[in-house]
Amino acid sequence: MFWKRLSILLISLGIIITFGCAGIEKGKDFATSIIPHEVDEKLFSQVPDEKKDVINPLLDTVKDAKEHLEVAKALVKKKEAELDLEKEKKGLAKIQLRINEAELNLEKMKAVQSAGLGDAKKVNQQVAKLEAKVYKLKGDEAKKKAKVENAKLVVKEVQEKIEDLETKTQEEEVETETKK
Repeated sequence: MFWKRLSILLISLGIIITFGCAGIEKGKDFATSIIPHEVDEKLFSQVPDEKKDVINPLLDTVKDAKEHLEVAKALVKKKEAELDLEKEKKGLAKIQLRINEAELNLEKMKAVQSAGLGDAKKVNQQVAKLEAKVYKLKGDEAKKKAKVENAKLVVKEVQEKIEDLETKTQEEEVETETKK
């Protein structure tokens, strides 16, 4: 009886640990979505327009705040994309260093081979291994260059989005100022 209860307790604890954090986040999102807004929009729509004059500037303020938040999020995304780009460039530099080291070792072994030094069979095998390593690394380099280019495109796309958002925000600010 004791072992049965203990096993049920441990299984329950494992389930809670495994799914607990994700469930909390989903539950929080669900809870905030079912909480009613503080204003009944249908009821508010019945308010006469002359009494909404105080509210219209506040609506613009809320809209501006949302746009500024969107720009801020885009700026964070740009910084993340730039960080990813720099990581890819670092990876490319590491691969290029490994290529240069492998090419240096290959040339050294070719010099040993051409001088007729060492066991010819082992030297030939070593030269072949180093040539294969250089080709493999050059393939890795090509893949990494493609990743760098893709990361550059992401940065460019995010920058264009930021510029569009800022232009839109500025145009709306000018439009708001002209209304006043």
